[in-house]
Amino acid sequence: MTEPRYSVVLKNNLITVNISGDWDIQADIGYLTLLDETISRVRNAPWALFADLRGWRVSEEVINYKHNKTIQLTRSNQIAECWLVDSEEQGQHIQHHIENADVPFIKVTSLQQAENWLLLYGCKV
Repeated sequence: MTEPRYSVVLKNNLITVNISGDWDIQADIGYLTLLDETISRVRNAPWALFADLRGWRVSEEVINYKHNKTIQLTRSNQIAECWLVDSEEQGQHIQHHIENADVPFIKVTSLQQAENWLLLYGCKV
């Protein structure tokens, strides 16, 4: 079991998120709080999100936790979201949030793919 880790960094108009380890509810709540605080600093201008989810493992307990179905981040002025994943299945339990937000979204398996796609939206990783 690997300790859950997360970071949220805002640089220019890009929020970069790194998530790894064996996720638990406490880490999830801490991460979402930090993400929401960071989004609030940029939501008055166009912004994008890049999430590096490689090495992130989520238990059934976290997947089934009630806030995963109900939590909503304010995505005002969000122009794009890209997830760098180990596999296409990674993050499926929360993917509906971004898909329902009508924001261009992609999952990729290489950093080069992520960089190329985000450049289309004027963002540099």
